[in-house]
Amino acid sequence: MKVAILRPKEYAEKTSEKFKREGFDVVAVPFLRIVPKEEGIAKISDLKDFDAVIVTSQTSARILIEHGFRHDYVIAIGKKTAEILKSAGINPKIPSKFDSKTLYEEFKDELKDKRVAIVRSDKGDPILLKLPNVEEVVLYGIEFEHGEIQKRFIESMDFDAIVFSSSMMVESFFELAKKMKMLDYVLEKLRGRIVIAIGPPTKKVLENYGVKALMPDEFTFEGVVEILKKCSGRDLNPGHRLERPV
Repeated sequence: MKVAILRPKEYAEKTSEKFKREGFDVVAVPFLRIVPKEEGIAKISDLKDFDAVIVTSQTSARILIEHGFRHDYVIAIGKKTAEILKSAGINPKIPSKFDSKTLYEEFKDELKDKRVAIVRSDKGDPILLKLPNVEEVVLYGIEFEHGEIQKRFIESMDFDAIVFSSSMMVESFFELAKKMKMLDYVLEKLRGRIVIAIGPPTKKVLENYGVKALMPDEFTFEGVVEILKKCSGRDLNPGHRLERPV
């Protein structure tokens, strides 16, 4: 099975290796690029003044650690994010599912009397801003990556399964298809492919385009691997036929 993984280049190689070890043929295409935000990075030293810090991504965690961040009360979305923090001696709490909505529901009472910093990208889920005493610190921006590699990928649609790692990745993918006047072609091709979304926001954006997507119980690439293992070589459900690209 040939699996397309849409991830920023900073993470594409490591993720690809994970899938290759499981026997999948992998094509990795970065439809987003990460752009550090100096204004937000300059605020890292002030995070010690907050009662709690929410770290929503691996990228945020890496930037924090690179700039000497330490704190006693940290909440991290995702196991990989938590691992990066733990490598620096920080022991974060983790929601039961790795998305902002679950974090909000599970920690809103615990955080209601605390001054909270949310450390993330400029495209974060607004639900966390509903916390009563919260400040957003934007460490990096996310921009669409629409070069020749991405265009060739759209033209070929040469894969059996495609994995969307964020809602922004979905938007970038379809925005390029629209620019190329190939949206109908892309949507038709996806009807014969396995489409996987990591997390409810990503799945919802795909559904807005009329694309049915599978979603792992655990919102991780390990969860995606388990789905692909189950799907290999047999029908999934209506609208998800496994077939070689033409």
